[in-house]
Amino acid sequence: MPIAVAGAGYVGLTTAACLCELGHQVTLLEIDVERVARLKRGESPIFEPGLDALLQRHLGRALKVTTDLSEALDGAEMLIACVGTPPTASGAPNLSALWRLLGDLRRQRRSGELTVVVKSTVPPGTNRRAQQRLGAGFAVVSNPEFLREGTAIHDFFHPDRIVVGAAQPAAARQVAALYRGIDAPVVVTGWEEAELIKYASNAFLAVKLSFTNEVAAVADSLGADGLTVLRGVGLDRRIGPHFLAPGPGYGGSCLPKDLAALRWTARRRRVRLDLLPAAERANRRQRQRMLAKLGPVAGKRIAVWGLAFKAGTDDVRESPALEIIPALLAQGARVVAHDPEARRTFAAALTGAGVQREGSASASTGVPPSGAGLPGGFTLVDEMWEAARGADALLVLTEWPEYAAAPPEAIRTALAGDLVVDARNLFDPEAMAAAGLRYRGVGRDRGFHPPA
Repeated sequence: MPIAVAGAGYVGLTTAACLCELGHQVTLLEIDVERVARLKRGESPIFEPGLDALLQRHLGRALKVTTDLSEALDGAEMLIACVGTPPTASGAPNLSALWRLLGDLRRQRRSGELTVVVKSTVPPGTNRRAQQRLGAGFAVVSNPEFLREGTAIHDFFHPDRIVVGAAQPAAARQVAALYRGIDAPVVVTGWEEAELIKYASNAFLAVKLSFTNEVAAVADSLGADGLTVLRGVGLDRRIGPHFLAPGPGYGGSCLPKDLAALRWTARRRRVRLDLLPAAERANRRQRQRMLAKLGPVAGKRIAVWGLAFKAGTDDVRESPALEIIPALLAQGARVVAHDPEARRTFAAALTGAGVQREGSASASTGVPPSGAGLPGGFTLVDEMWEAARGADALLVLTEWPEYAAAPPEAIRTALAGDLVVDARNLFDPEAMAAAGLRYRGVGRDRGFHPPA
């Protein structure tokens, strides 16, 4: 099927490349000329495992890239909107890119009906408004994405469900047919149900992670093994083992944004929510717990391993590091940090240059690791052991496999001090103790009582 995909950000790039893999002909529309030029050279502007290979396999064959809407629509039976909907201060998503795209679509109106698929994450009621704005000749369908950064390609081909929200059964069937060959239940709903499924799913995960971190904090205070506790909890089929790994708090582009947007939606409908605000407060407190595990840091050199909000991506949006590192600097610490993929994006975010994944700006541009403009006392380095060397303490914030593979003896040799705060529970506490290290994990910090 000939398809246009609007937006060469994280979701748009992955969607376009994977649809080509399913046998569709795709034209990718992107307004950023620099990003388009990079794509035409076969360069992915974002880091996502396996995406480079898919793009290079299909570019110039099943996949074309353009900045021209009329070219993207030429022969297309469907347009999939993957434009950014970043959060505003109120929690409401900024839908300006979506409305701009729909306005351009209406002006480009042609003979025959075009199915417009909204894959961007939008609040309930948006697809209904989109249909009203476009009018006759267009069929709007909600088809939210559930891709995890770092495993997006696997998630596309092995989803838990495919959600299709539509007012017209024929359009719903057309969108469901996009995924023919993928073994997953297809949930066909109305617009609002599809939109709310997306928000409710991510909000639930945020709540589950906040609960997990609070259980880990109680286990620490009791001297109990929190990981054993949570493993036992997860064996209950009603709960399940997923998202029961304690850590420095959730981040990324989805959970914080979608939880805030669901709260905003509820406020507009005069629905009082108690649980979601509590989850947000618990998540902020978790960052403070990580700082407390380091103790007084004034005048100390702190090594930080990990800047991305999770392993497998260069995305630093809402990353714990963006809150923890400035707090360390404010307390008088010197911070030397490393990340295998996110150094440039972190520097751009820390210096206010901005990091966008779904908008027109490239996430891979930004301030070089050694560039000017970084806060005083903060250094980014290209090698993990360079960060650790001579540090008074090591703080591990991202679960990259190269960090997990670091021998405890080598960590002890590199550090000037002996404290390791492992916010991802990568290391074995007994092996760390045997190497002469003071080890503090999350839910494995026996008897740790953070300040109130």
